[in-house]
Amino acid sequence: MRTREPVAEVTVIVLSAADDVAVCVDGAAVGDVAMLGGEPFEFVEAIPAGHKVALRDLAAGDAVRKYGESIGTATRAVRRGAHVHVHNLASARGGAPA
Repeated sequence: MRTREPVAEVTVIVLSAADDVAVCVDGAAVGDVAMLGGEPFEFVEAIPAGHKVALRDLAAGDAVRKYGESIGTATRAVRRGAHVHVHNLASARGGAPA
């Protein structure tokens, strides 16, 4: 019987309690976890270092908050623990990637 490799504990930065995304400090693999408010948070996609991860499920059209303010709009549904980047986020910052 194969056993699963232990998951890594990943460091994320949440800048405001109102944020919908966190910054993944060192990158994460599927199944890795971060501790948020004393609760485990599981990554459902690989996240490159410095990129954003969804802290909650987002629907297409939802405003996405970082820094406590909207940085853009989800262009499609995004699962909690998934990568948030130009492929699923329209920036509110003049067309630059969010």
